[in-house]
Amino acid sequence: MKIIYRYIFIELITPLLFGIAAFAAIFIGTDLLFELIEYYNNYGVELLTLLQLFFLNLPTIIVITFPMATLLGTIMSYGRLSGDNEITALRAGGISVYRLVRPALFLGILMTLFTIGVNEYIVPQANYLNEQIVYQFKHGERMPSTQHNLFLTPLKDGYPDYVLYTKLYDGETGVMQEIIFQDYEEGKPVTLIQAENAVYTGDRWKFLNGHIYRLEPGERIPDLKFEEYDVNNLNYTPAQMARLNKKISDMNFTELIEYINLKKSQGNDVNKELVELHQRISIPFASFIFALLAATLGIQPQRSGGSATGMGLSIIVIFIYYTLMTVGSALGEQGTIPPFLGAWLQNFVFMITGGIMLYRLGR
Repeated sequence: MKIIYRYIFIELITPLLFGIAAFAAIFIGTDLLFELIEYYNNYGVELLTLLQLFFLNLPTIIVITFPMATLLGTIMSYGRLSGDNEITALRAGGISVYRLVRPALFLGILMTLFTIGVNEYIVPQANYLNEQIVYQFKHGERMPSTQHNLFLTPLKDGYPDYVLYTKLYDGETGVMQEIIFQDYEEGKPVTLIQAENAVYTGDRWKFLNGHIYRLEPGERIPDLKFEEYDVNNLNYTPAQMARLNKKISDMNFTELIEYINLKKSQGNDVNKELVELHQRISIPFASFIFALLAATLGIQPQRSGGSATGMGLSIIVIFIYYTLMTVGSALGEQGTIPPFLGAWLQNFVFMITGGIMLYRLGR
């Protein structure tokens, strides 16, 4: 039995690689190349820099192509085995359909895990480096890490815990400038602090050169002038504050969870970010779903196994899948359905469809 599994698994590899190359070429030829040509024509970017941008964009493209390539490769492989009557011979030898699809499912799991790994450890860094390079040649300077007019308003029991405003926050040095900090108790402002600067000392923020005002109804009473003052309840680290300036596509899974918790603590809607978070798993999981569906499609006796048939079926399935994904994402982001369901809707539909097809085929 292991020999049969190994034989089918090897049959899957070549079409899979062909699918990765074919779909990657489509994305590169229809999108990335035009983008690079625009950089060359409009900004005079050097060829070495263009080459660097090309490779930095590849991880994102490759990750997108993996589920599609798994679908195409599996349909072509099982179609070829079916067309040459090898599937018929194996079934006549007592091997069930459920066993025949195991190599495809194993490949789907491998592709899913590999995609999650690339998405977590390579894609965010590559996207961030790509943005830095593009910003630099477009603006003639490094991409700034500063944030202007930054507000933080975390909630506690439904009321503001405090309100922080800083005119300028430098993400590299972790220094805030021109700060106003208003503290609340039971939803009412009790203290106002104005300071020129603030620095992080490792476990708390130290405000420098400012005043503290005690707030009474209808008045503001000067209470203390200080050169240094520790603010213990400002519980955001410089890294967390710098993350507010980062794009979601540049964050790994852990950073995205922290970003969502940060926005949620301020009472902001996070449905869009939650959909994005769940899609970090659901989209790679499409490789497994596609492997299940493609194996049942390819194993059908009427399939000729030709590459044109496989490509045609793949395009139809991919179109339906990404249409459902777009609809699910929109519904999840608007809160019409839970974000988890919005991110996984297309997978549930295709998994149920593939399961029913496999069951009927195996009867």
